[in-house]
Amino acid sequence: MKPEFEQRLHAASKEHLIQLLEELALRHPVLLTEITSMLENLAHELPQTEDASDDTGDTGDAGEVSEEWDFNSDTQLHSLPSQQAALPTGDETRNQHVDEFFTRLQQAETPQELFDVLRDLVEDAVSYIGRGEDSTALALFALLIDERLLERKPDTVPLFDEMIDAGMYSLEALLGEVSNYTLFDVDTTVALSPLLTPDVRHRWLERLFALWLKRLDAHQVEEDLPELLLDVARSEDMVLLRSLVQDEIQKQPHAGHAAHANIVDFGHQYRSRALEKFLKELPRT
Repeated sequence: MKPEFEQRLHAASKEHLIQLLEELALRHPVLLTEITSMLENLAHELPQTEDASDDTGDTGDAGEVSEEWDFNSDTQLHSLPSQQAALPTGDETRNQHVDEFFTRLQQAETPQELFDVLRDLVEDAVSYIGRGEDSTALALFALLIDERLLERKPDTVPLFDEMIDAGMYSLEALLGEVSNYTLFDVDTTVALSPLLTPDVRHRWLERLFALWLKRLDAHQVEEDLPELLLDVARSEDMVLLRSLVQDEIQKQPHAGHAAHANIVDFGHQYRSRALEKFLKELPRT
């Protein structure tokens, strides 16, 4: 932590720190689980002194409370989830768990209901990663991205993007790991096999590429998805990536047509430049 930032935290009042936590929890729902866990650990680690249990309440000079921390303040932190429900185990049960999220997404009628479902989905995916159950985590993230790509309700797209951003760090780490690691296969004559089969890896490359295009159109800002595509892809996948990019470039309006248009479509121009830049970054095979 930078010293300047640490000093600002120490100088902040209790109310400001509570407000900061509330904002972080609101903008990054996945942090709720980690915050809850850290609070529980801190509660167990705090020493129980004899003075604290004294009925007289006399803590002496060492227990003097700074005036900056007003414990009589009316400001309260909203209740955090006490404990995440136990995750299903077993392949069939986990598949049902993913199907349940699909059903919940279809049944969500209000923004708050959708937010709750997406938050639970991302939290469960991150928890499965922590348990080493990568396939289930990938299935949940795949459901999240596929539903975003469908854009069933355009007004919900920003909420999907927000939750994808919340889980993107975990997804990037997971995909980077399973794309590069190999397992020893004792049942075949092949000594090593990839954790992601070629078909599954290709589907993820197509999914991430489609997500990148959608976000280019929506935000027109630099994205980290091209780097993730290159991290996930193996040398034999470059043909697929090159084909995806070239097909998309061919769909863009030609320069001559754009020059005669009355209205310049800056969105298409930005997309074309981003695609051409990515095409140049693809290694030759």
